[in-house]
Amino acid sequence: METKKNKIKENFPDSKQNHRISDPGEFPKVFLIDTVNYCNLRCSMCGRRKMTRPGGIMDMELYKKIIDEIAVTNKTAPVWPVFFGDPFMLGIKLKPYLTYPKEKGLEVKFNTNGNLMWEERARMIIESGIDSIYIGIDAATPEVYEQLRVGGNFERVVKNVEYLLELKKRLGAKKPKIICQFVAMEKNEHQAKDFIEYWTTRGATVKVRPKISWAGAVKAEKVENRERHPCYWGMQSFNILYDGRVALCSVDYDGKFIGGDLTKQTIKEVWQGKLKNEIRDVMLRGEWHKLPKFCRDCPDWQKAVNITYNPELGRN
Repeated sequence: METKKNKIKENFPDSKQNHRISDPGEFPKVFLIDTVNYCNLRCSMCGRRKMTRPGGIMDMELYKKIIDEIAVTNKTAPVWPVFFGDPFMLGIKLKPYLTYPKEKGLEVKFNTNGNLMWEERARMIIESGIDSIYIGIDAATPEVYEQLRVGGNFERVVKNVEYLLELKKRLGAKKPKIICQFVAMEKNEHQAKDFIEYWTTRGATVKVRPKISWAGAVKAEKVENRERHPCYWGMQSFNILYDGRVALCSVDYDGKFIGGDLTKQTIKEVWQGKLKNEIRDVMLRGEWHKLPKFCRDCPDWQKAVNITYNPELGRN
């Protein structure tokens, strides 16, 4: 009899992104920025529940300094104005964090649980010109949703996303691309088919991704029998806390390894400093025992893979 664990393993075969981890380059390829690290939910699959660092909001002048360097040095690098919070917690103060990088010609991606995406905020998202918005829903029914997205309201999220889809169509807007995300795990994988069908028929793209452990903060299925390789997130992404300090990677929610401080350094200086010498070069040499403990013991390097379902193109 096929087990749930085997089903999950089959859904997420070896990543095709390995070609992107051998050459991290002179400047980061993608940016996650902690514009605000407050969140309105306590999701069961998120490491943020164990975060001990204080909450805060990034100073706009620091944010502009960061965006300006990205725009000058690598205009192809996408910017996510979110790291470990929900950007809608900023309320009306969110808009300049979206529009400023767009004014500089950057690609802007946005991640939210969608509970606070009221009608006027949906309009703000479209008018800001951002390129894509990812809404984490993870369920096809309220019963499963409430187990995963603790503190959220399934009906409200569905209503908010459907309004965003309808408003985009009514305004004739080409952006943003609207992606409904499904983190597959034992509690919800039986709903994956219904989730994909529901949202693709309404014009959204669906992203299915495996559950990660956030460096061991939550329990997640392990992928067995893989030879270790450098972590995609550690090799490619640049993760900035709201106070300007730079964390190791996209699962370093507490800033356990600080690679530098953008209030005192440039992005390039930080990227070519500790993050290179103590993390990326060590990974490329395969000297896993020399990594910081939470990185050395983290299984999430195996999970940098996802499957998307586009309503027009199908699975890709």
